[in-house]
Amino acid sequence: MKKIILIIFCFTLPLLVHAQKEIGTTTIYPRLGLNSSKFTNDGIVDGQMEEYYSSKYRTSFTGGLELQHQLSDVFAGSIGVLYSRQGTDYERMADAKLSIKTDNILVPVLLVATTRIGLNLKAGIQPELTVHSNANNYLNKVNLSIPVGISYEWNNIALDVRYNIGVTKIYKDESSSDKPSHGSTFLITLGYGFDL
Repeated sequence: MKKIILIIFCFTLPLLVHAQKEIGTTTIYPRLGLNSSKFTNDGIVDGQMEEYYSSKYRTSFTGGLELQHQLSDVFAGSIGVLYSRQGTDYERMADAKLSIKTDNILVPVLLVATTRIGLNLKAGIQPELTVHSNANNYLNKVNLSIPVGISYEWNNIALDVRYNIGVTKIYKDESSSDKPSHGSTFLITLGYGFDL
């Protein structure tokens, strides 16, 4: 319930002000930044020691392009293509550090609530395609997440912070009794907007 109230508040607040960009403006944003990702409800059991090592966040980089079109005084639509190195690390075992590394193509499709002061709120859907992994046989190639975020733009420089909430199972074969693993990713990128 708290999440629903927060989302309603976030999309209602910008209704009080107008967009920084003119209606009909299309802007392309090259973006480069960092991400921190992990698989939720995941871990490794060491059979010999009978210990459980839970997943933890793994930091890597992301970059790509996004195209944003100002639809009205308040809302814009955005679509992008980002390359993102993601995956998950595990708590360090006695003699090894284990991790799953994935190379993903992210396609965020977002509704953006814009303001005159350059503060923007974003939410949408995001298909994710895993193009390479050190655990290809175990992971689904296509996943879906819900990105929510906030950005601030000043003099065409845009700082963007997002959290991608995974909604599909990461692993191909998870029993129905298991609590499924989903992707969980924080991204922070810096971009520069070029009006077309």
